[in-house]
Amino acid sequence: MRPKLMLFVGTRGVRVADVCTPLAAFADVVLAVSDDVLAGRADRLDETVPHHDLIRVPHRDDLVAAALRHARRHPVDGALTFSDDMLVDTARFADAADLPGQPVASVEVFRDKFLQRKALAAGGLRVPRYAEITSPVQADAALTEVGLPAILKPTRGSGSALAFPVATADELRDRLREAFDARALVGGAVAADTAFILEELLVGDVSWQAEPGFAPYVSVETVAVDGEYRHLGVTDRFPLAPPVLETGMMFPSGLAPAQTARITAVATDALTALGFRHGLAHVELMLTAGGPVVIEVNARAGGALPYLVPLATGVDLVAVAGRAALGRLPDEDVVAARRAVFVAPQHPVGVEVLGVDGLADVEALPGVRAVIRLAAGAGRTDRFQDTMIAAVLGTCDTPAEAVRMWQDVMRTVRGRYATTGAGS
Repeated sequence: MRPKLMLFVGTRGVRVADVCTPLAAFADVVLAVSDDVLAGRADRLDETVPHHDLIRVPHRDDLVAAALRHARRHPVDGALTFSDDMLVDTARFADAADLPGQPVASVEVFRDKFLQRKALAAGGLRVPRYAEITSPVQADAALTEVGLPAILKPTRGSGSALAFPVATADELRDRLREAFDARALVGGAVAADTAFILEELLVGDVSWQAEPGFAPYVSVETVAVDGEYRHLGVTDRFPLAPPVLETGMMFPSGLAPAQTARITAVATDALTALGFRHGLAHVELMLTAGGPVVIEVNARAGGALPYLVPLATGVDLVAVAGRAALGRLPDEDVVAARRAVFVAPQHPVGVEVLGVDGLADVEALPGVRAVIRLAAGAGRTDRFQDTMIAAVLGTCDTPAEAVRMWQDVMRTVRGRYATTGAGS
């Protein structure tokens, strides 16, 4: 008999069809969704989304209770999500249904950057200076504690929304007023009641990378079952766009084995300190002159990794997550046959977009496998909405070829704007 998986759909994350398709190969998928969540997603539920059953309620607050009622009539074998905003719901469901899952009490530390910094420091990991800000009037006190340069982030947010480098006291005061006013308007990328965290700006050391063109930060992709970790690989990153928008990544990393061992050791320590026990994890680290320093830890797959890992290895990361939800770790190590590349050209924040040129030319570039058009038409990018022009996926053999692909895509894609500059 096929196992049954409950998939909780959040406002952000991998497209629902791209999750359900690999899961449906070995399990019956029950979708748990709410109308208010679906209203915030770019994709929709349609005939391209294979699933066995559907639980749909008007409001997200009622979703766990509805899923539990369904599970009492039709037992399920595992639960998972690919969205930050559904981590708590998924853990609550798994706990109540007596299924494998992340302990409910530990989930908030993966969603709140201030709580996470405290837990990492308590676990003996190196962390930058930091301060929580719950009101704009705390700007000067935070600066006294953290110093400059710094970076301002929402404590509960994703996708770099409302995150800004800060160089002066006046800039922090202005950014804080803007950020507190905008937090309820950014959508699913930021919690409407989020506080903010000011952190010492970590300085990366590009000498870690033998190939010029990569940024000095990486991520570690991990799967866990009942506290046993399996690191699937390290991912290199390309340079950020202002203010701190990601523009792409390469899996697996081009770093030397000794370097990746050092990085994964820090990731293991971070996951242990945060009590990570079950599912997928994504640990971002800055490569500094003093060693890897944790930027943040997410208890879900990172960004484009569900697309990159299968391109590089033939192993489907979504399927790995589904089997982990059933209590199974991968039988073998994940081995890459090639490099997989994700490039994300970005619009500036705070402009009126008239259109985008060059995407058809990108499709013809060597190694490009797919171009998923996102914010490629007219619109505005206020408050970090619709900045990613497209998701470009490709493969190559070497880090040097990956850098050239990133450069070619970033040079070829050109936005047309009624206004210029960035703001919020």
